[in-house]
Amino acid sequence: MDDGVARPKSLKFKEPVIDVALSPAANLVASSLITGHVFVHRFSVDGNERLLRQKVHKKSCRSVCFSQDGSLLYTASKDRSWQAMDIEAGLQKLNFDAAHDKPINLIRHVNEQTVATGDDAGVVRLWDVRSNKPAFAYNEHVDYVSDMAYNADRRHLLATSGDGCLSVYDVRKAKPYRVSDNQDDELLSIAIMRGGKKVVVGETDGVLGIFTYDQFGDISDRFPGHPQSIDTICKLTEDMCVTGSSDGLLRIVQLFPHKLVGVAGDHDSLPVEKVVLSYDQQWLASCSHDHTVHFWDIGYIFDEDDDDDDDDEANDEDVQAAAIRISKEIGSAANSDVDIDGVSEIGELQVKSEASDQDSDSDDGSSSGSDEREGGKEEGDGDASVDVDVDVEVDGTADGHSETSKNKGADNGDSDDDGWGSWGDSDDEKPGKDARKAKKAEKKQAKRQAQTELASSNAKIHKRKQNNASFFADL
Repeated sequence: MDDGVARPKSLKFKEPVIDVALSPAANLVASSLITGHVFVHRFSVDGNERLLRQKVHKKSCRSVCFSQDGSLLYTASKDRSWQAMDIEAGLQKLNFDAAHDKPINLIRHVNEQTVATGDDAGVVRLWDVRSNKPAFAYNEHVDYVSDMAYNADRRHLLATSGDGCLSVYDVRKAKPYRVSDNQDDELLSIAIMRGGKKVVVGETDGVLGIFTYDQFGDISDRFPGHPQSIDTICKLTEDMCVTGSSDGLLRIVQLFPHKLVGVAGDHDSLPVEKVVLSYDQQWLASCSHDHTVHFWDIGYIFDEDDDDDDDDEANDEDVQAAAIRISKEIGSAANSDVDIDGVSEIGELQVKSEASDQDSDSDDGSSSGSDEREGGKEEGDGDASVDVDVDVEVDGTADGHSETSKNKGADNGDSDDDGWGSWGDSDDEKPGKDARKAKKAEKKQAKRQAQTELASSNAKIHKRKQNNASFFADL
């Protein structure tokens, strides 16, 4: 991949973006906002074009997805309703008010006649879009439904929940196919890998749990290493996926054998809510708490696979090298000239950015009050006027720090601040007395440095949680 490759510009909104989806047939991106608005843009490296902006729900629009052919857009909301919209005409095709007893947390397109929804109480419902009626309802979970994936070959819908269980449903039957044992941790995300033979789930403690298909009693393998919760998983190939974590990093992970390939993107320590892959396998789109949808180049992963299928080992090295180079580019990227509300000078933009940062960090009380007002807008009149019609474009290059730079000076096995354990740190050699003393001293020094960096990191995380605490209350 060329170092100077261009990327689509990021989409900036006035309100938080909760979910993002990419069309399976075109370069279209749908963004759902906390205000109940939905935006649809056509994106490209030459510029982005807004195709649709509508307020479709009275409360926050928590989930959005496209139909199989990309002609319909499904949305689900905290107000317990879900809808289907014709994108080209901008008209509502289906509308189910009070579809659940509790707020809906998730909606997924299953097949041409079925849509699945999951709510905060753990209820999963299947809907027949031909008859506009509910088909089945499953009550296997006791906590919110966090994610769902569909296995078309087996006609199985898989769902993860905050209660720590994975459930599997045959969409043709009224009873569940399997329900796993409790994993003693919240399951937040899911992906079907290895040609349907493995199911990968993300947990709050930063572990990727791996189930063998049809053996859903308990996980068959674990892949620890993420420093914080794995909130979203996006499948790239049958052996490779991208994870979005609460520390803001998009990590490229290979399974069987398990290893970190590199970093695809960085949301500057803000939790990643969603990451999805474009239909042409060229771009990743992701959203976080920065009111922005970012695009990241991922095409080099598939380009390398196509160029040299006969030399798998060399191919893996090339892909890993490319991913690490991209992560360094992300960490060293400079501020670029953007156009926000007519501001085209870097100096003016930086002044506005600094003023905004001062306002947001002034004190916790002001942030809480602002979020309470947002919550009031949701609970009140559904037609309340909210000015969100400033979805401007921001240069896709993000300013952050690569994982390599974060871990500099802490490459010893005793240090855990890199978030990837002690992989590759084993040493079977038996050094002499002087060498052992030197190695022991290096370990102590690295441990002290790691403790200092960990304390600083925890302080930043605590501050970020305070600033964003009320964000989750409105979801």
